[in-house]
Amino acid sequence: MIIKKRYWNIAKRLSTVQLQKESSDQPDFSESDLFNINIGQRGNSFFLGYYSYEGLKLVFEKYGIMRELAEKGFTNVILKVDTSDPYIHKLTLYDRFKKPDKVLVEVVLRRQMIEIQMPFKTPLNGRKYEVLSIEWMEMQNPNGSFTKERPRLPGQHFPGLGMASKAIELLMVTAWRLNLAGLLNTPQNYHNAYLYSRIFFYINPEDQARLKAMKRDLGHWELARVAWAIERGEVHDAISGQILQWPASKQIVPLNTELKALFNSRIYRKFVRERAKSFKFEFIEK
Repeated sequence: MIIKKRYWNIAKRLSTVQLQKESSDQPDFSESDLFNINIGQRGNSFFLGYYSYEGLKLVFEKYGIMRELAEKGFTNVILKVDTSDPYIHKLTLYDRFKKPDKVLVEVVLRRQMIEIQMPFKTPLNGRKYEVLSIEWMEMQNPNGSFTKERPRLPGQHFPGLGMASKAIELLMVTAWRLNLAGLLNTPQNYHNAYLYSRIFFYINPEDQARLKAMKRDLGHWELARVAWAIERGEVHDAISGQILQWPASKQIVPLNTELKALFNSRIYRKFVRERAKSFKFEFIEK
């Protein structure tokens, strides 16, 4: 996924000083702090050890998040940031009141180390990289209703906001600002993995091959039907005979040069293509 040029232009115009501005007018930080901050040192006040509360508000304004929410009818959005845990930080946007049924956006993030261990020869095997991990993300419209065109999917309480792509782009920019090697995600349902697969790669190519086979064998059905069938244990691997148990495995958007080259490499793609032949998924006939 290539981040929109407009997003990069905004990112490059927003300085560290602006993003770490505090309403109490405490001293600002210089641009040299960009790659020398960690969550543990400043976890009690700065989101991800980098963004002040005022800086986050500026981000949502500059990237048009608040404007888009207002266009959807949410004109009094409340931002809450929880950095009480020095390593896992949570950001929530509410509609008017800080109540569970008023949550519009909730994202939980942390830094995480990953180690590359491919089932094929690569100089990156054994190397470790620090990434930004999405521990949890929910984007929903509590005033919306499910329809035939937009049915409920597993795990959903309300329809989505239609802003997931923009959220991922902003998180990629965030990882870039923190000088991290990629953006990590662990989809808990098939439909999440299916949608994220447009830009995410499974770190384990075995998981990438399984998803490729599922899209091949089940892709002619509506996404909602496939997602619910997997949730209910109604899909099996016709070769192994086993009911498909959804694997909660890690996907990544590589941001540094080495990881980009690995996940776009011929050897990674070949492994996935060949391994996908060993899977065959079907609905269980009743």
